[in-house]
Amino acid sequence: MPLNNVTSVPNPGSRSNAVARIRGVLFDIDDTLVDLNSASIRGFHRMTEQDFGDLAPEDREHIAKDYADDGAGAYERYMSGELTFLGQRAERIRRAYGLAKLQAPEAEALGIWSAEYERTVRSMWEPYPDVHACLDSLDVMGIPYGAVSNNIESYQRDKLVLSGLERIAIVVGSDTAGAPKPDPRPFHEGCRLLGTKIRETLYVGDNPINDVQGAKSAGLQAVLINRAPNHMPSSSELLGSHTSLNSIISENLGFFG
Repeated sequence: MPLNNVTSVPNPGSRSNAVARIRGVLFDIDDTLVDLNSASIRGFHRMTEQDFGDLAPEDREHIAKDYADDGAGAYERYMSGELTFLGQRAERIRRAYGLAKLQAPEAEALGIWSAEYERTVRSMWEPYPDVHACLDSLDVMGIPYGAVSNNIESYQRDKLVLSGLERIAIVVGSDTAGAPKPDPRPFHEGCRLLGTKIRETLYVGDNPINDVQGAKSAGLQAVLINRAPNHMPSSSELLGSHTSLNSIISENLGFFG
């Protein structure tokens, strides 16, 4: 069941647990600010409506979720430079058709499929309902914010604009930082652009390794947002929504490092 507050919030009166106050916030984008997972599932269903029409609804949904969750493990291979962006998508499509026990489109058709899927999913990108209220509160508090993502900066800027989040002007991509998360360089570049000290900057993301552990190793404070219950960690601060983030920042409690 989703949580509505941060777990393990330190006692503000305890000097031994004192941490730096939060002066800036950096967010992950995919499945933290933008509901990419839902858009990917809906886009996949639209693209496979005919080819997967004879499958049981529960099987179609299972395959769509596997595609959205990258059951092929292709995106990490893209981040490592092993695959191109289109290459990782082709791997995911082939896996999906394999799960359906169907022949995947040939190379040229795969390119057409990918291009049409891209147009479709772009029209479905939306922010989570709690995002704008969170950013409004940060604006009121005078807390600067930005985004650090494991994707190409220009692509992610387009995603923010199409999602109605063009207000996020500071964006760091894995290409512009010179490395993907959990490397410290993207986090440090985000802090530099915010103009905040590393230890006074909070990172919010949905991945326990790339986001939370990566940010902490880079010297930032970090919190995991509970967008997917299967991502619950055994030892990390956990947010049920961006709304609870605002209350913590406004009270200047900070987080354990």
